[in-house]
Amino acid sequence: MEVDPCEELTDDDIRTAIQDASGPRSALFVPEVPFEVLIRRQIARLLDPCVQCARFVYDELIKMSHSCMVNELQRFPLLRKQMDDVTGNFLHDGLQSSETMIGHVVEMEVIR
Repeated sequence: MEVDPCEELTDDDIRTAIQDASGPRSALFVPEVPFEVLIRRQIARLLDPCVQCARFVYDELIKMSHSCMVNELQRFPLLRKQMDDVTGNFLHDGLQSSETMIGHVVEMEVIR
């Protein structure tokens, strides 16, 4: 809800894009090209919220992994620490590859 799709996009931008695509003559049908250009610009703005969402998911998974540790592990502090480290590294690796993939998807849509 915090991302406004029309932010930084005015009616003048839309009007200019349509006029640039149709040239000096008026067109019966509005061409798709100006809308694709405007949409690509808006899609590029989604990169930061998408990465932020992935980081929120990572944080929640870390919290869940800490809450799933059973009380029996309290007797074995080294085992518990090792499990925390392995779980944290696994989730961190997943976060890095997710952020890379999100960047590639947004880049593909912008370039397309």
